[in-house]
Amino acid sequence: MLGRGNFVTVYSAVEIPTGRRVALKVVDRYRATKLKKANDLFMEKHCLLRLNHPNIIKMFAHFTDTLNVWVVLEECLGGEVWDQVKTVGCTDATARHWIAQLLNAIQYLRQTRIVHRDLKCENLMLYDGGVVKLIDFGTSKDLENPQIKGSGNAARHKVFEDYVGTPQFMPEEVLQNKFTDFRSDTWSLGCTFYQMLVGCPPFHAGSEYLVFCKIQEGKLELPTGLNPDAKDLISRMCVKDADARLGGHDLEQIRSHPYLKGVVYEKAHERPAPVPSLIDLCLKAFGHRIKVLDPLLDAWPRKDELDSRLTDVLERMRFAQKTQNDAMPPEDSM
Repeated sequence: MLGRGNFVTVYSAVEIPTGRRVALKVVDRYRATKLKKANDLFMEKHCLLRLNHPNIIKMFAHFTDTLNVWVVLEECLGGEVWDQVKTVGCTDATARHWIAQLLNAIQYLRQTRIVHRDLKCENLMLYDGGVVKLIDFGTSKDLENPQIKGSGNAARHKVFEDYVGTPQFMPEEVLQNKFTDFRSDTWSLGCTFYQMLVGCPPFHAGSEYLVFCKIQEGKLELPTGLNPDAKDLISRMCVKDADARLGGHDLEQIRSHPYLKGVVYEKAHERPAPVPSLIDLCLKAFGHRIKVLDPLLDAWPRKDELDSRLTDVLERMRFAQKTQNDAMPPEDSM
C-alpha cells in the first residue's frame, strides 16, 4: 500500500502480462457516493482520457465492480514534491527544474482548455529521474465540455461549483464562488512556487476562516531568506486583480521573468535533475531537525561568521517552522 485517503487506497501493483509496475487506485464507491464525490471520479477519468503529456500522470485502465472503482495509473516512486520541500524548501536550481516542467504541463492544459483548480505540491509527483507529474484532476473544469461537472462543494442545500480546491491556494474569486479559469490557476501556481521554495503553504493559519481573511487582505508574507527574483515572481502572480496576474493570460510572461532566466523549456522532462551539493544535503538534514538544532546554533559563539547563503536558507527554514507552529491549534483544544 502506497497511501490511503477518506475513500481511496493506492497500491503498488504489477501488470502481469507486461511486468510493468503501476499504481492501483481503489475507490470505495459507497463512501465516495456518501461523501458526494462520485462526480469527481468521473471528471478525473474524463480529463485523463483527454490528456497526453509527459508531465501529467497517465491512466492505463479504468474499470468498476459492485464495490469499487479501480484506476490504473503510472507509479511515481519518488513520492510527492511536498515530501521533498516540507519545512526545508528546495534550492533555486531544483525549483527551476520543477517549474519548467510544471509550466509545460500548464501550457498544455491551457491548449486543451482544462483548468486544474487544485495546483499545489501535494498534487505533484516525482517519476523516474526527477520528472514531475501533475495528478488529481477530480476538481478540474473542462471549458470545452461544460456539461461535464465535478461534485463541487455542497453547503446549505446549495452546490458551489467554483468554490473548489485547497483553501491556502485559492484566490479571492474562488473563495467567493464567482469564477474559476486560467487566471485562478495562475494564482495557485504562484502559491505552489512559494510552497516549493519556502517549505510551507502560503496563507497558512490556525483555521480556515483565518486563511480566508489573509487571502482577502492579500497578506502573503515572504521570508527574508528568499531569492529576491523569486519574491518578485510570486508577488506578481499572487495579486487580487485576476487580470493583473503575471501569466494570467500568457505564460510567456512567467517564462521570461528574471528568476527563470536561462531555463530551457523544450523537453524539460528529459533533462537530468540538478545534483544537490554537500551543503544542500546538510541543510536539508538540518531543516528536518530544526526544532532541536536551532537553539544550539543560536547559542554558538561564531554564528555571525556563517556564510550569507547559509543564513538565508536558515531564515527561510525558521520562517516555515514558525508558520507551521502558528497554524497548529493550542494543546488545550486538541
